[in-house]
Amino acid sequence: MPDTHGGNIFKFAYDHHINPSDICDFSANINPLGPSQKGLEALSNRLNYISHYPDPTNDDVLNAVADVYGVNKDSILIGNGAAELLFAIGRLPEFTGSFVPAPGFSEYRASMDAAHIPVRDIFYRQRQDEKGVPYFEIPYLALQTFAAKLKGQDGRIIVFLGNPNNPDGTLLDKNSIDTLANMLHDANSLLVIDESFIDFIGNDSLCDNSYSMRSLINHHDNVIIIHSFTKFYAVPGLRIGAAFANASLIQKLSAFIPSWSVNTLSQAYISAAVNDSNYIKNTKEVLASEAEYMYKSLSAIENLIVYKPSANYILIEIKNSNITVDDVQRNLDEYKVLIRNCANYNGLGPQWMRIAIKDHEHNVELIRLLSAIFEK
Repeated sequence: MPDTHGGNIFKFAYDHHINPSDICDFSANINPLGPSQKGLEALSNRLNYISHYPDPTNDDVLNAVADVYGVNKDSILIGNGAAELLFAIGRLPEFTGSFVPAPGFSEYRASMDAAHIPVRDIFYRQRQDEKGVPYFEIPYLALQTFAAKLKGQDGRIIVFLGNPNNPDGTLLDKNSIDTLANMLHDANSLLVIDESFIDFIGNDSLCDNSYSMRSLINHHDNVIIIHSFTKFYAVPGLRIGAAFANASLIQKLSAFIPSWSVNTLSQAYISAAVNDSNYIKNTKEVLASEAEYMYKSLSAIENLIVYKPSANYILIEIKNSNITVDDVQRNLDEYKVLIRNCANYNGLGPQWMRIAIKDHEHNVELIRLLSAIFEK
């Protein structure tokens, strides 16, 4: 199947001769509350400025992000979504290889392919804990062993990891990552951690999120944290993200970001939205409740293996090899519901799907539909 992401409601609408607004999209992992009203008001107030160039320094965004996330302005680079920043990393000179998680976000590999940097997979291992709960295990030892072998060699690599990883939601262990970052530094290599969904996790403030690896940039000059604002703040149509890293590394990376990369409306929206404390609090409360509901409800459906969510999406494997996600999607088409087929993730296959966690009404309806499909 083609290497596509979720969220292509326009193609689905065109193919099925319906309006995009009629679709219930569980394929894209976006905040179920929708955009921040404070952000939308700020955006609306800036509409008259679209006849002018946006601020090329992104200064308002930098000030807001630095304050909310507790990072020095010199250690932040703003880009046109996380994807632009990933592709900019690929343009850093003299890297000879890379590692990407499997399963993992396809743009890691795409950014390396565009830069003609060879890619190897980091295969996460399917495991069960003592209670039989499934999870994915990160092969830290294998990565550390490879990094140790690189020391003193000519090769330089880029290691990509998700925190949480997409599509399985696996979170990184800070001690293991700190060790890996040190070993990669000794090998003159780079560690890139994608935290596009980190804001959904935990009840702490965005600055104090104990699950984030962001503090590592204060101790390692070879660590880049990628942060998307479009998922948590529900504006994937605007495109805006950030990279957090040592100031020297940020300066090098900024050379590969075009002028005026981030538009005026994105700048206005995010500058206000990151300071919308009620919106942030409500998002975390709704997600905590709905994630628990969805996990329990999906786990009760026979023939499904459900991975416990850490963020706003859930990975599911169909036990019955005679049923594929294509079969499930065909059944859901009648109800104008989209899910994410994970067959194109390395390490998964046609029995794997990912669903976003939405508002309660839509979540209840999806559970009803999936229950009916697997009872047939």
